[in-house]
Amino acid sequence: MSNDRQFQFKKAQIENFLKSEFKKKFRHRSKISIRKRQKFLESVTRKVSQRFGKDVLCLIDFTKNGFISVVSPSQSEPTSKGRLFQSFSHPQVYYTSHCVDRFAQRTETTENCILILDTYLQNALLTYGLHPGHLVCPDGLFAYELEEDRFIIKTYINYELLSDSQIREFYVPDVQSLFAENMVTENFHESDFILSDEYPHLTNQS
Repeated sequence: MSNDRQFQFKKAQIENFLKSEFKKKFRHRSKISIRKRQKFLESVTRKVSQRFGKDVLCLIDFTKNGFISVVSPSQSEPTSKGRLFQSFSHPQVYYTSHCVDRFAQRTETTENCILILDTYLQNALLTYGLHPGHLVCPDGLFAYELEEDRFIIKTYINYELLSDSQIREFYVPDVQSLFAENMVTENFHESDFILSDEYPHLTNQS
């Protein structure tokens, strides 16, 4: 019950903050251009993240009569693993506070971490079962554990921090085949890793 009250209190605080920011930015209710909307969204996303935490999703609707927002702080709870933050997109996925902090630090992001983590995880979940305890996406590596009906994401390591041995271990052909086509290059000099069946081709060119 206290968690619900805390959630509603935080939601009301953020809602009032956003409305105040909107009134300061758009004093005259004329038509708001796409460019101005984008700049406002970037600004308030950064401010909300700094003031209220990196677990807030703000959906903003620009209308003729003013400003309407739907604010959704991530549901969270204290556990022996630290505070767990529920995913916005995946109801059974929870991120540890350690994962959120490491992600913010390693990606140097000032935006909503839960929202971006959900985007990365969308691809990473396709690799479930290939490496028990780990999920792989083009941008990096997640460590996880299963706890009853919950999927606990413990931490995140971005690709640039992985060692050569970790890249060879986790970015195997089965994983690479799941990546989007724009992750693949025909010029092997531009690649970070090479499929084994490409080696004869490279040998003939050398």
